[in-house]
Amino acid sequence: MSLEIIPLGGFSEIGRNCVAIKHDEEIVICDMGLSLEQYIDYTEGLESGRAAVSGKKLIQIGAAPDVNILGDLRKNVVGICITHGHLDHVGALPFLANRFDCDIHATPFTAEVIESISNRDGLPLKGRIIKHPINGRFRLTRKIEIEFVHITHSVPDTVGVIVHTKDGSVAYINDFKLDNSPTLGPKTNIKRLQELKGIKCLIIDSLYAHKTEKALSEKIAEQMLFDALLSMDTKGKTIIITTFSSHIARLKSIVKLGERLGRKVVFLGRSIDKYAQASENAKIHSFKSQVKMVAYREKIDKFLATLTRPQDYLLVATGHQGEPKAVLSRIVTEGKLRLRPDDIVVYSSKIIPAGQNEQNREKLDKFLRSKRVRILSDLHVSGHGAREDHRDILQMLKPQHIIPTHGGMRQLEAFKDLAINELSYKQDKVHILYNGKRLKLA
Repeated sequence: MSLEIIPLGGFSEIGRNCVAIKHDEEIVICDMGLSLEQYIDYTEGLESGRAAVSGKKLIQIGAAPDVNILGDLRKNVVGICITHGHLDHVGALPFLANRFDCDIHATPFTAEVIESISNRDGLPLKGRIIKHPINGRFRLTRKIEIEFVHITHSVPDTVGVIVHTKDGSVAYINDFKLDNSPTLGPKTNIKRLQELKGIKCLIIDSLYAHKTEKALSEKIAEQMLFDALLSMDTKGKTIIITTFSSHIARLKSIVKLGERLGRKVVFLGRSIDKYAQASENAKIHSFKSQVKMVAYREKIDKFLATLTRPQDYLLVATGHQGEPKAVLSRIVTEGKLRLRPDDIVVYSSKIIPAGQNEQNREKLDKFLRSKRVRILSDLHVSGHGAREDHRDILQMLKPQHIIPTHGGMRQLEAFKDLAINELSYKQDKVHILYNGKRLKLA
C-alpha cells in the first residue's frame, strides 16, 4: 500500500495550482489552474487570439501545470477534483484535462464556470463535469472516497477536497478563509473539519502565512464600501466601481450600495457576465432583476456613447488590476465616457503583487489623477486566510504531515515557522516542495 504526493503546479510559486495524489496505482488530481500573468502576457501577444493556444505551449512558458511530470502514470488518473472557480485553479482545464480519461468533479457554481471557460476557448471537455453539493461525499473508486468540505473564500461553492483512503486521508485546502460573517452562503464547516480524523497530510494555501493576523470578514468589505460612498457628496458625480468578477458576494454588496445611492446598477464586461450567469445557473444569487448587464465590447461602447446622465448610474466595470484591454482602462484612456473632476473611481480590490499589474495600475491611476478624478483604493478584504487562520486549521485537523503551497519562499518559510516553532511539529513533518518533487507518505 502507498500514498504519494506529486506536485504539478503551484508549489513554491503563486498560481497554476495543481497536485496529483497517488494511492496505490490510482491518482486523483486536485485543481488545474493557470499562472495568470504568464497566460495573459502570452495570449495578448497573439494575433489569432486563444485559437493558437495549446496545452503544450502553456506548459512550456510556465502558464499551466506540468502534467508531463506524470509520464505514463497519466493513464492511472481516476478523477480531477476542483476546489473552486478561480482561474488559477480551473483555467488550465480546457487545455489539459483531455489528456486524462476521467471525469471532472466540482460543486455546482464551479461546474458552471468550467463549462463557461471551456465554451469560451472552444475546447470541449471529453470527460463529464459531475456536480456535487458542498459538504457532499462520494465514492470515486473502490479504494478512494472524496469529500467536499465547505470553506469560505471570495468565490461561492469553495471546498476543501478530502481524499479518503485506507492508508489515511489527504486534505487539500487551497484557497480558504474562516469568515464568521459571510454576506453570501454558509460559514466554513468548522464542525466537519474538527471531526475529520486520520489526516495523513494537509496541503494548504500559504499566501498570507507571513501576516500575523486573521482574515477579515466579507461583511467588513461591505461596510467599507457603504461608509466610503454614503459619506461622500456623490450628487451629480459619475461613480465607477471595479472588483473581481468572480466575487459574487462583493457584487451583491455593490448592488445594495446602488440601491442606497438611488442609482441604477450596470455590470460592464464579459467576465462579470460570465460569473453572474454561473451564479444564476447554480442558484447562488440572481442579478437579473437588479442589474443591467452589458457584456461585449461593441455593446459596451454603444451603451457608454449614448449614456447622457451617468450620474444616475452605478457602473461596475472589469479592470481592477489596470489591465489595458479591460473596460475600466478603455473608459479612461480611450475616452469611452467623459470623466470630470471629482467623479469617483473605486477599487474594491487590491493589486495582485506582480510586476505587470503594478505597472498597469500606476499608469491608469496617473491618467485618472490627471483628470482630477477621486480614487478610492483597497476597499477590500482578502479571500485568503492569514497566519492565525492557518493556526486554527492546523489545530482542527492535526495532520501528520504539512505541505504549504500557493506561495513564494517567504510565505512557505513563514508557514513552516508557525508549524515548527509555535505548534511543535518536527522538521521532517513540514515539507516545502517544488513542482515534480514527490513525497511518499506510506
